[in-house]
Amino acid sequence: MCFATPAATARAADGLRIADDLQATLKLAREQRAPLLLAFMLTTCPYCATARRDYLLPMQASEQWRSRVIMREVVLDSSRPLRDFAGASVTPREFALRYGIRSVPTVIVFDGTGAPATQPLVGLSSSDFYGLYLEQAVEAGLLKIRQAQP
Repeated sequence: MCFATPAATARAADGLRIADDLQATLKLAREQRAPLLLAFMLTTCPYCATARRDYLLPMQASEQWRSRVIMREVVLDSSRPLRDFAGASVTPREFALRYGIRSVPTVIVFDGTGAPATQPLVGLSSSDFYGLYLEQAVEAGLLKIRQAQP
């Protein structure tokens, strides 16, 4: 399943927002009662480029999903510091290792506490079902958040 629409395709050039302050992003997610989707990627990974271009960017551009999930990209081969959920400065690679990420692309949906809401979506195993897997992960995150918050 592909989320592409003419509007989504036009917005795809915008790119995913790069994770820089996850503490602030998590606060925003809590305020919006939306899960946080982190896409762990490498700039040189062709599978990451496909996941970004064909699935994540169209999902981000979709009005249906934009209000239901906050998305950020963690660029593992970046040396730019990242503020983690607790506010500590770490490298993107250090942050990824906390979650056992060893291959890319990996997508994890987090709840409002910074805990993974679902199992990680590792690799680009099946283009026929990848969009569905993303949707299911976001829906599981939404359910977890809404059950936890009044």
